[in-house]
Amino acid sequence: MKERRRHKRVEVDFWASLSHPLLGTITCDIQDMSVSGVSIKLDEDLNFFVMMELDVKIRGEGWDESMPALPVQVTRLNKRDIGLQFIESCEDIWSPPEEDLDFDTDDSDVTSRLSESAEFDEYGKLA
Repeated sequence: MKERRRHKRVEVDFWASLSHPLLGTITCDIQDMSVSGVSIKLDEDLNFFVMMELDVKIRGEGWDESMPALPVQVTRLNKRDIGLQFIESCEDIWSPPEEDLDFDTDDSDVTSRLSESAEFDEYGKLA
């Protein structure tokens, strides 16, 4: 199966506090993370829905605890596994370790193909 993500996800040892005005604060484990989002695992079933917006406060060794909560949007639901996309890129505050950035060479690298055939704006986003 071809990798279609723009940013490589890496396993991390972080956990998070999710905040929502109607749900309060929920803690969860972060399964993996990229500069564009996180995949989390909830301890219990909750009424999340795609496009729902929350704030996520990432915690754990190696994360700057002074960082504010980041706004995210639910993009994927699979029972208790939830995909969250950062509403604003997190590239300025976190990036995966260099050794984790190698993409699988068996499939064509989506990023390389995009950069060869697409135009980007001054912020590196597709124009």
